[in-house]
Amino acid sequence: MIKGLHGRLAISFIIVTSTILVIASIIIMFEIHYHFEMAKSETSGSHNLNTYNLHLEKAMLESILWTSIGALVPVFIVSYFVAKRLADPLIKMRYAAERMAKGDWNTRIHMKNNDEISELADSFNDLARQLQKQETLRKNMTADIAHELRTPLATLKSHMEAFEDDVWKPTRERLGSCTEEIDRLIHLVDDLEQLNTMESPEFKLKLEQVNIDQVVTQSIESVHSAFLRKNITLVKGSIHRSKVIIDQERMIQVVINLLTNALKYTPSGGRVTVTVEKKDHSILLSVIDNGIGMSKETVDRVFERFYREDASRNRKSGGSGIGLAIVKRLVEAHSGQVWIHSKKNVGTSVYVQLPIFRQEDTI
Repeated sequence: MIKGLHGRLAISFIIVTSTILVIASIIIMFEIHYHFEMAKSETSGSHNLNTYNLHLEKAMLESILWTSIGALVPVFIVSYFVAKRLADPLIKMRYAAERMAKGDWNTRIHMKNNDEISELADSFNDLARQLQKQETLRKNMTADIAHELRTPLATLKSHMEAFEDDVWKPTRERLGSCTEEIDRLIHLVDDLEQLNTMESPEFKLKLEQVNIDQVVTQSIESVHSAFLRKNITLVKGSIHRSKVIIDQERMIQVVINLLTNALKYTPSGGRVTVTVEKKDHSILLSVIDNGIGMSKETVDRVFERFYREDASRNRKSGGSGIGLAIVKRLVEAHSGQVWIHSKKNVGTSVYVQLPIFRQEDTI
């Protein structure tokens, strides 16, 4: 018994072709009978001729009838196999989707044909790969968040237990250490909240026309004291005074994140330079340091949430690992691009390219 999509397609093909065949046969039979009746009326005087015409008419009608019945057999066979050929890939996709719904993200559909159904299968496979990637990122992010929260919470717990057992006295320094751990937790939660807000469909930029020099200057002023404390030279290089349509507050956040990142990975006595150039219909902002640099693997993954090259995952040296993910999201929200060039023990260059006029702003 044919069931499902295959059965519905086969029955549809059979009904359509059979209906066409029956209608065509009835019309042909009617026309033949009509013309033979006309011939009889015109030759009514000849009995032998009428008998001959009657037998000829019967022979033609029976021939058409048996031909139609015989044609139905290949119609059934062809409809069955055509329906099967069309239905099989779709049924495979349904089973694959059911396996994916149960968590089997390695499910793929293999098609050899070069047609629209094969393209649909390729799109399905792309979707499966993206879902698998997102599921991996979700699991990694859950593990990373747990790790990031565990360290400061464990430190706070040990401090509190030491205070309760009178092992430690609540001195200013030890209470300050507890405050530092709490600040780290607050900073992590703030970072996660910011990233979640930016990835929300409701996230919108407050766009206005701003001089990029103003953004760079304000960003440098915000972090300048931190650079002085670490004895790192922060240089404001050549800045093209272009006006761009951006969210000023968010773009300052981008530049500060890049400068803070450069500060972390540049040793004392190092140098960080900020420049802005005009490239055709866009501006190119660069933050260049002569710090410790990164490996190629790190450059490829540095915009992932919580990714840090430091295997020990020390937040004091590596931060929360969310800053560059926030940078990427904000730059892309401005229809821009961000990328990194880096070399171990040589330094890192981060480039942000922004259109002077966004396409949607000119419509």
